[in-house]
Amino acid sequence: MVEVWFGDWSRSLPGALGWVAMADKERSFRAPRGTFDVLPPQSWARAAIARLAMDTFALSGYAPIETPIFEHTEVFERGVGPGSDVVTKQMYTFIDRAGRSLTLRPELTAGVVRAVLEHGLDRGPLPIKLACIGPQFRQERPQKGRYRQFTQIDIEALGSEEPMVDAEVVEVGMRFFRKAGLSVRLMINSVGHFDESCRLGYNKVLGEFLRANESALAPDDRARIETNPLRTFDSKEQRTVAVMQGAPLISDHICDDCRTHFSAVLDLLKSVDVSFELEPRLVRGLDYYTRTTFEFIAGGLGSQNAVGGGGRYDGLAESLGGGPLTGIGFALGVDRILLALGEKAAASPVTVYFVALGEAARLEAFKRVASLREAGIGADLDLGARGMKGQMKDADRSGARWAAILGESEMAAGEVMLKDLVAGEQERIRMDDLAGRLAR
Repeated sequence: MVEVWFGDWSRSLPGALGWVAMADKERSFRAPRGTFDVLPPQSWARAAIARLAMDTFALSGYAPIETPIFEHTEVFERGVGPGSDVVTKQMYTFIDRAGRSLTLRPELTAGVVRAVLEHGLDRGPLPIKLACIGPQFRQERPQKGRYRQFTQIDIEALGSEEPMVDAEVVEVGMRFFRKAGLSVRLMINSVGHFDESCRLGYNKVLGEFLRANESALAPDDRARIETNPLRTFDSKEQRTVAVMQGAPLISDHICDDCRTHFSAVLDLLKSVDVSFELEPRLVRGLDYYTRTTFEFIAGGLGSQNAVGGGGRYDGLAESLGGGPLTGIGFALGVDRILLALGEKAAASPVTVYFVALGEAARLEAFKRVASLREAGIGADLDLGARGMKGQMKDADRSGARWAAILGESEMAAGEVMLKDLVAGEQERIRMDDLAGRLAR
């Protein structure tokens, strides 16, 4: 998936945009508010996280899929829910030249389900297991861990309502975080089905509670009483948060079938040693969720501490014009994952950087770099014929662990000086032993 970031493009097209400089020498373009450029070395870490995620999901049979970054607006209005904050406040919507209303996608699931229905995947073998990654767009107030363009990694399993599917999706997410080296807490709940014996019945109970406490709620949350009372649990307004501490819990009002389903999911998670915490106030932010809902929580991120989450969406396909097709999935926020990882985020894949002094050494380094790359070892070298000092600086900037120094004496002896750029130690080894030494 190609990510498009809005950057300083005036500098990359000096001829075409020379009039900008002539009109205002002080003017320079910046990325729009709430967006950012991804540059090395952070770009290495982002690429590594994306590869790790897709490889982890592939081991569980989740096939890659790509969908457009914009859809017909109705896909999100009907899929995400017309009463959600995403639809009413956050979407980037525009009218194209043919008068069609299009929207930059604010999330991935609705578009994936639309693609499944459009191409008839629901008429083939079930469940359908898919994974994708790409940018999303929401117009909200930027802050640490919350941006107007952000990247998500996503998996979806469609076509089975078995509790084992729920447990597998959650386990796959937890396995990814373990491989990434990030410790997370799994918060989980059930929000029941959309019927009178479950969610709709609970909404009536919750509505009565909210009407009795309406004056204590924040103004924006009072409007949710009649449209979507469950969303008040998502409020960040302190007045509302205090009120909701005394609200009736959906876990006390779900039907027997949903309770049995949720209990089976929890037992399956225990069977594969996935730890979890029950959170009866967890409802998630999108209207399509049913039954199992969950979040992955990381430390050190303040209020924006959810690095991913998801749940079931058993009615989403029908809302998009399809037949009954159950589903469950999650989305992981790449930006927040990297914030949570901090210095533990993966570095450059370059293992060794050649520092070559003299033309003969440069030619030898060029051949050795090609050989190491063929062997699967990340290698780089100076391409500017700089001196020792400049090359060592480049070696540090490359993110390589080792510098392989080739001078006249090393060339004469058929050796290379291998310097550990972290520990500062160095040793001379035979040139032909370099690949084996780096592999170890």
